[in-house]
Amino acid sequence: MELKDMTEKEQEQISQGLPTAEISDKEAAEKILALVPQEWIKKIPFFVRKHATTKTIERIAHDYPELYAVAKREGDLPEKEREQLRQIITDIFDEKMKKHKIKED
Repeated sequence: MELKDMTEKEQEQISQGLPTAEISDKEAAEKILALVPQEWIKKIPFFVRKHATTKTIERIAHDYPELYAVAKREGDLPEKEREQLRQIITDIFDEKMKKHKIKED
């Protein structure tokens, strides 16, 4: 997907700069993003990748504060929480990628 493949409104938003979330705990964000298949991340156009990833982490922190708190702890994620977060973040990415016709199924 390239910029020309997006709607005029999306192109305008991108040229103005898409909003990104301020992530307070970068280590927690990295742990959570590591649960997303890397080929999915690579399919997100580079010019919207930071927006997509930071907003997804922000959404998880807001909607699942107890799981985000676990991710903020030092060390690896416990198995149960890792699987819960993996399901949540892959569902979010799957939904958004389908919406923007990024991921081929």
